[in-house]
Amino acid sequence: MKTISIVIPVYNEAQMIQTSIPQILSVLDSALLNRGVESRYAIELIAVDDGSVDQTAAVLLNMQQQEPRLRFVRFTRNFGKEAAILAGLESAVGDAIVVIDGDLQHPPELIAPMVRLWESGIFVVHAVKAQRARESLAQKLFAKAFYAVFKTMSGLDLRGHSDFKLMDRKVVQTLLALPERQRFFRGLISWANFPCAQLPFEVADRPDGSDSKWNRWKLIRYAVDNITSFSSLPLKWVTYLGVFTLLFGIVIGSISLVQKIEGKAMDGFTTVNLLIIIMGGAILLSLGVIGHYLARLYDEVKGRPTYLIQEDMTIKNTTIGLEAKISDAKGE
Repeated sequence: MKTISIVIPVYNEAQMIQTSIPQILSVLDSALLNRGVESRYAIELIAVDDGSVDQTAAVLLNMQQQEPRLRFVRFTRNFGKEAAILAGLESAVGDAIVVIDGDLQHPPELIAPMVRLWESGIFVVHAVKAQRARESLAQKLFAKAFYAVFKTMSGLDLRGHSDFKLMDRKVVQTLLALPERQRFFRGLISWANFPCAQLPFEVADRPDGSDSKWNRWKLIRYAVDNITSFSSLPLKWVTYLGVFTLLFGIVIGSISLVQKIEGKAMDGFTTVNLLIIIMGGAILLSLGVIGHYLARLYDEVKGRPTYLIQEDMTIKNTTIGLEAKISDAKGE
């Protein structure tokens, strides 16, 4: 019997998961029963609590006692969604693994069509946003700008992509074997370039009417981290900026020298201030870009685990104490 694993990263979703997890299971059970293949697949749900400060962990523990197919991992603190996805993939035992958000903005009804495509030999099924949920104009423009810049720097077109995906076990093993700890899940899946298919979906509003937990600063930091994790082009741009600044300085210097010889020298105070501002801005920008890459390198060299587990209820429903897990390949 094959297993379908459903990975659900959650953060402060104590109210939402009481609705979303039963609904996901109900949709899956109905789809399997309707197809008459319930004996061919076992279902496991792995919820990863990314250091929630509400009652998410208590709710998951209570739900697990009533639903044996539900397992969960709890982090010691908030390590981010990428770490939560990684932990879920490392814990999953399924022949196919689906990553889905726990707020029902990703429709669980799409999982059955994903499974059918996987059965036909597709390794990765991307759920692609045909229409975005309620967002401000600034959020929409930011998303378009991010994907345009990311495509320019990495060559990967992720417009409309989400973390809602189905992956074959081979794809997950390949992903887990990568040595890097700072990961961009949807980018790495596209970079691996396994045979894939796309299914469009419309992003629903959260049932409770609340807004996304991603604020503007988190989105900016997330975008910068993901771009620099996939491309060294910003470092090359620093070189180009330095060359341009040098040429600009040569031109301005030549003009000033000629005017000095002709007795028509420009106002020295204005010229000096202008050059200081331009050169200072270029230098600080260059140092910022280099510093960001050095910080990423420093984080990788330190060798700290991607996340720390406080409770692991994925092995025989037994709580395991504080444990560190490093992103190693999953052995079979």
